[in-house]
Amino acid sequence: MVAMNPATMLTVSRLGIAPVFSFCFLAGFGPGKGPGWLWGAFLCLVLIEISDALDGYVARKRSEVTNFGKIFDPICDSLSRQTVFVTFAIAGIIPIWLFLLFLYRDGIMSFMRIMCAAEGTVVAARMTGKIKAVLQGICSFGVVGVALAHGYNIEAVPRTLWGQHPGFWIILPVAIFTVLSAIDYFVPAWPVLQRQMKPH
Repeated sequence: MVAMNPATMLTVSRLGIAPVFSFCFLAGFGPGKGPGWLWGAFLCLVLIEISDALDGYVARKRSEVTNFGKIFDPICDSLSRQTVFVTFAIAGIIPIWLFLLFLYRDGIMSFMRIMCAAEGTVVAARMTGKIKAVLQGICSFGVVGVALAHGYNIEAVPRTLWGQHPGFWIILPVAIFTVLSAIDYFVPAWPVLQRQMKPH
């Protein structure tokens, strides 16, 4: 059995940390609950972002870049972030349709990568994808920050804003950018997809 290298271990760690985030956030979110669990959720987010930032660097630094890592890294990114956003949906911070924008985007991106790989084409990282990842991380911290402010009863942070939890307004523009980033990937990949749709 081949042992996982340190970079792959960092990547896989996100799959273990994300469910812990979900548990901690839901345990600490809501009226009458102390902020202790929310700090646990905050720590989980920190660990997820550190893992995401370091796994690629460690792989390159140690000359351990693998095909497994190239494929598994975006899958772990997607699963960990989808876990965060579905947790916000379960908590009632965002409606299910907003979560589905993230879910469907990642599903379509995975399908597109598979189709391009079947032709030997690699879907290279684009700037919009990198910005998307940063924005998703920032908005996740923002929502947890709002929940912490509510946990400490900080009156300056409203419970609702224009009929929605403030977290909704933090996540909405990021969701829109996430969809636009998928279009940015989709347009240059369209010729490859067209060729894949032709019958043999």
